[in-house]
Amino acid sequence: MDTHQLSSYQTGRFRIHLVFGGAFVGLASGMISVLYRYTLGRLDTVRNLMYSHMTVEKGALMLAGFLLLAFLMHLLLRWAPFSGGSGIPQIRGELLGKADIESTPTLISKFFGGAMGAFTGLTLGREGPSIQLGGTLAKMISKGMKASEMERRYLITAGASAGLAAAFNAPLAGALFALEELHKSFSHFFVVPCIVASVLANFVSFSILGMEPAFSFPMHEMLPISFFWVPLSIGVLGGILGSLFNKGLLFFSQNMKKLPIPRYAIIFIAMILAFCVGLYSPLLLGGGHGLIERLATKPVAPTALVVYFAIRLLLVWTGYGSGAQGGIFLPVLTLGALLGAFCHSFMMGGDAYYPNFLYLGMAAILSSVVQAPLLSILLVSEMSGTMMQMISVTATAVVAYLVAQVLNNGPIYESLYDNMFTKDDPVVDSGYTMQYFFVPGDADYVNIPLERLTIPHHPLIASVKREDRTFTPNKDTILKEGDELLVLSKEQYLEDLSRYFGDTE
Repeated sequence: MDTHQLSSYQTGRFRIHLVFGGAFVGLASGMISVLYRYTLGRLDTVRNLMYSHMTVEKGALMLAGFLLLAFLMHLLLRWAPFSGGSGIPQIRGELLGKADIESTPTLISKFFGGAMGAFTGLTLGREGPSIQLGGTLAKMISKGMKASEMERRYLITAGASAGLAAAFNAPLAGALFALEELHKSFSHFFVVPCIVASVLANFVSFSILGMEPAFSFPMHEMLPISFFWVPLSIGVLGGILGSLFNKGLLFFSQNMKKLPIPRYAIIFIAMILAFCVGLYSPLLLGGGHGLIERLATKPVAPTALVVYFAIRLLLVWTGYGSGAQGGIFLPVLTLGALLGAFCHSFMMGGDAYYPNFLYLGMAAILSSVVQAPLLSILLVSEMSGTMMQMISVTATAVVAYLVAQVLNNGPIYESLYDNMFTKDDPVVDSGYTMQYFFVPGDADYVNIPLERLTIPHHPLIASVKREDRTFTPNKDTILKEGDELLVLSKEQYLEDLSRYFGDTE
């Protein structure tokens, strides 16, 4: 890897490259994410048909086919080791120099492995794979553009945000995802390409699948202010259940892989559990989009909702714990919808504000699981097609976030990243690269001369941008809130520097 020249990043050329690169990445990532979303939707339909008119012979044939698919998924995972799970921790590892993911094997394994898992009914979502598909495709594009290492990381981030935008028709949430989950920083150098990529990916989705929000049921009425206790109550319950979800997911993902059997057998066990549930109700299988839509049109008895929640919880834990290709975003939203429907049956009854409760439940559990309340608020608002319920959705997400903090519930993607990449993992390329860091107001190093700071690995701070002025710092320079730093460092030190400068939690 070559050391990049500072002048390349202080000119308009760099910004122009990112904007046009983000546009191209957004179109390409939008195409592959929409294709993946469409494929999973069709497979859901076929799977539901398979469970109709079930016989012993038909069931045995299905299980034999599932075993074959489990073995094929195992082969794909062996060919592309970083294609398992949701893909979000892998993209984070790529950005921090912890992994150099092979693009072609990962794209093939993620797409077809995820499709096989969806066909068998594994309770995994489309958003994580869409994010990894978008980010990995962006990596291929950046190589074709002969982009620098810094540009490559920003375009990968843009591709990942485009993947989420196309998966849920939520461009703002896609861009915010890049801020809260991948870079954890607000530098305009990657915010702009992420927004461009997300909007164009959403354009692709609207053009192919139609101009509709992710879910077909809108919130027709605003929840009255006098019902302020509703979002607060749902937030508390969502915070508790989200913490339970995280603990269970980490337990299964850490321990299922330790079973003394081949990986394809572990995946097949998860498929058998899904098959047994499918005999009871095929609607409970898969990512959960169909179940959410059914809940919106046909309310379910409270007892059944509790059973559905417990079944879905177990299926998500075992499906993800098996290491199969698939995410947890949509399954988490499904659990939230079940929570909202349950709360409505006790707090309200009838049909009044029923869709509102479903969306509030989604915001609550998602905020608790991901520990990103802003992302939860925007995503739920965009999926519902309205910002009318911003007050209640915000209250629910923030309360759930606070409850999760009290329960010491860490962000799930941070925990999965820590499990996948240990601090001592070797870095595949130890060359030099440049990275922008944004100085937060609560940083320990603010208002202290540079010569007195103990910055890990002693990187070179090439420039500081303060308001409209860019200058080269010296030993007496004092960093202030809002400064944008351009840092030259070996790529293997990026994770430590991100932690020091406040870009990770």
